[in-house]
Amino acid sequence: MAVLIGSARIDENGRAHGGKAGDQTGKEVSTQNWYKHSKGWVVLRAKDPIKAAKIAQAMRAACVNDNIGYDQYQNQTLWNAVKDKGYDPAKATVKCETDCARLVRVCCAYAGIMARDFYTATEAAYLMDTGEFVKFTSSKYTSQDDYLGAGDILVTKTKGHTAVVLTNGDRYDGAVEEPSVPLGARILRNGSEGKDVEDLQRRLKAVGYNPGEIDGEYGPNTASAVKALQKDAHILVDGEFGPDSYAALLALEVEEDVPEAEDKPATGNVLISGGDAWLRTGPGTAYDKAGVAKSGDKLTYANEDNWVPVLAGGRILWVSGKYAKVVA
Repeated sequence: MAVLIGSARIDENGRAHGGKAGDQTGKEVSTQNWYKHSKGWVVLRAKDPIKAAKIAQAMRAACVNDNIGYDQYQNQTLWNAVKDKGYDPAKATVKCETDCARLVRVCCAYAGIMARDFYTATEAAYLMDTGEFVKFTSSKYTSQDDYLGAGDILVTKTKGHTAVVLTNGDRYDGAVEEPSVPLGARILRNGSEGKDVEDLQRRLKAVGYNPGEIDGEYGPNTASAVKALQKDAHILVDGEFGPDSYAALLALEVEEDVPEAEDKPATGNVLISGGDAWLRTGPGTAYDKAGVAKSGDKLTYANEDNWVPVLAGGRILWVSGKYAKVVA
């Protein structure tokens, strides 16, 4: 049986704007069977299955609420109508309008996922920025509906259309989060996907190499950034991130961490105080958790900052300055 999807599609006149508010035909915002889009789908899956279920619930409510119509010029009126009602499309009691991307944003907000306002060309990037989604681009998810699940978000690779999956495919295996593979544990090359690729992209960008979008996909831009790193490090330039490239990246990160001020100590210990704290892969809560520093632990000092870099398990990781201080 075909998987069902829901979306805001077109106004009552078959146009992008200019019609009356609300769904005049019952098809402006409606369901249909999954189909293979000519521009190709990207699939975004909420990491939290409860949130995925709420995304699907919101889309179903929008598809049966005739107060919600389609109009690209009036696409914020649904958002404004329900923003004080928990972003629940079922509670849109006045005639209003949306478009495909803004309806998906409302569905995400109903699930507790708040993203910057987007349209289809920016949707995947802005939703991935929330940290709430896993992105699938392999044909297993994009060229058939067997592995899709309710709450999955479909968005075209380029500006076009977006929809929400409402029923499970025959081979849907649950809300699967990407495996947590630490950077350096495998060779990364074109086509690789995962959290370690996302970590690499963030760290390349931090030391001055542009990998393009931070999306966890090892594509041409990431390969180009790795080649630039390899060239500068005078190692084999093949665009694949292996042990030699990892060592080159670590060397640059150590250089970045050298304190400029003469009164900052170059060596010493970091005392974990104020309770246990997360070790993170970068200086902020947006970065992945890589372990726990226990209260009272002393770690090797790397640099003085609001977020304190420390050497732990052979890696440079970060701990909040609220929990750590540099001691002699």
